[in-house]
Amino acid sequence: MLGKSIGIDLGTKRIKYYRKGDGIIFDEENCIAIENKDEIRAIGDEAAEMVGRTPETIEVIYPVNRGVIANVSAMELLFNASFDRIYGKAKRASGTNFVIALPTDITEVEKRSFADLVHKSGLKPKNVSLVDKPICVAMAAGLDIMKAKGVMTVDVGADTTEIAIIALGGIVRSRLLPTAGNKFDESICNYIRQKCALVIGKSNAEQLKMGIAGAVSGQSLTMQVNGRDVVTGLPKRMEIESDLVYEAIKDDLKNITENIKSTLEHIPPEVSSDIIDAGIYVTGGSARIGNFDKLLNAETSLKINILEDPQDSVINGLGKLIDEDNFKTQPYIYRQPGYSVNLRNVNNGITKKK
Repeated sequence: MLGKSIGIDLGTKRIKYYRKGDGIIFDEENCIAIENKDEIRAIGDEAAEMVGRTPETIEVIYPVNRGVIANVSAMELLFNASFDRIYGKAKRASGTNFVIALPTDITEVEKRSFADLVHKSGLKPKNVSLVDKPICVAMAAGLDIMKAKGVMTVDVGADTTEIAIIALGGIVRSRLLPTAGNKFDESICNYIRQKCALVIGKSNAEQLKMGIAGAVSGQSLTMQVNGRDVVTGLPKRMEIESDLVYEAIKDDLKNITENIKSTLEHIPPEVSSDIIDAGIYVTGGSARIGNFDKLLNAETSLKINILEDPQDSVINGLGKLIDEDNFKTQPYIYRQPGYSVNLRNVNNGITKKK
């Protein structure tokens, strides 16, 4: 195992690792429970189960917010603990090449934090490389991203929706929206409280979203949900209809479709012609919402391709990338235009290309 390349998808909701030749070796909630401010109580799925159920001595933290590392110390603890679980001791992964998928439209400091996370860990990496998430999505779709033809991807994740146009191995245009799965859940909670006088948690809202939500009205599905009656304050069970969930999220869906259309309006006509032929490639956990493809088709008049296993597209694309022996020489492996990453040579993870 020593020295094998590992791909990292550090999402807001989940953290996933792919090891060359072995596939996905870690896929759990990007969550950590810390007791008495410095003791790790649980990580991953076990920590996520504690949300809303902890005493004052335990804090449950999701270290990534809107696609970037918001709590560095908690993320470092979680990162090291996850590799301790995989390898017995994190240092056993020393000498490994790491490839991290990250959002496109974030600041230089935010991008640096991803590389610094690995550099400051106990893993002693051989190299750390960075790649844009839309590139990974395109690779998961089996697209040849080195061709001159433009490709459009839409990744509806937990905290953000990333819209990107790719051509010749790079990002032509991109847009990162703060509207995605978690915003859907929040809207469902608020709408049910307003219309049904029922307070539900975000985990119940997520079950409604993935179970009966539709991107268009008229699905005629129902699901029972448990919550607290606003009037009496007592526990209550209620049957919720799919059209009610649709009404809750329709404005969020409209925000995404409007931004997709706006992105299409500002690309060169040559790229527009390519996208007419290929359509839009849609991924992310919330891409599984019922009839999402029909909504996008109605709004854009383009072919909509929902990727297989959309919740795993980024990590699967990373897997394809690191399984290629020549991945480090590809133009889409980069830091920023004009920069390269080699953490053996610099403390901050960045060296200027000559």
